[in-house]
Amino acid sequence: MIIARNILFICLALLLQASWIDIFAIYGIAPDIVIIILVFIAFTRGQIEATALGFISGLLIDIYDPGSRLGTNALANSLIGFFAGYSRVSIAAEALRAQAAILFLATLLHDIIFFFFILQPLKILSVGLGTGLYTAALGTALSSILTHLSLFNIESHAE
Repeated sequence: MIIARNILFICLALLLQASWIDIFAIYGIAPDIVIIILVFIAFTRGQIEATALGFISGLLIDIYDPGSRLGTNALANSLIGFFAGYSRVSIAAEALRAQAAILFLATLLHDIIFFFFILQPLKILSVGLGTGLYTAALGTALSSILTHLSLFNIESHAE
């Protein structure tokens, strides 16, 4: 049941990312809703589920966006799911600062992979840093609100 819920969250994030995200753009920089949801799935469910959902979500983005090379987003989102899920064991992912740092690094990793493969590495600085900061700020705010309302809870997995 939880896997079905997470698939639904990814599908909703993909729908929002493809249709409504321009409303939230500031100077052409928009947050990456799919990465926010993917990182939260990694925090709550672990690296295996997040890696699989990252691959599926990335492949759907690649199919939807003909301007990117097929497999680029699938690779980037798979790595994000794996490393974010792995980080929940090695650091305290329930801390807001840690969540913000992981969201920023996940978005930056995605953009580094994406812009490297489409042969536009300078966009990492012009787009990647802004997107990373925006995604981290929005994701941390959402996490804080949802945790306060008891709708989102990350259990400590640090050893």
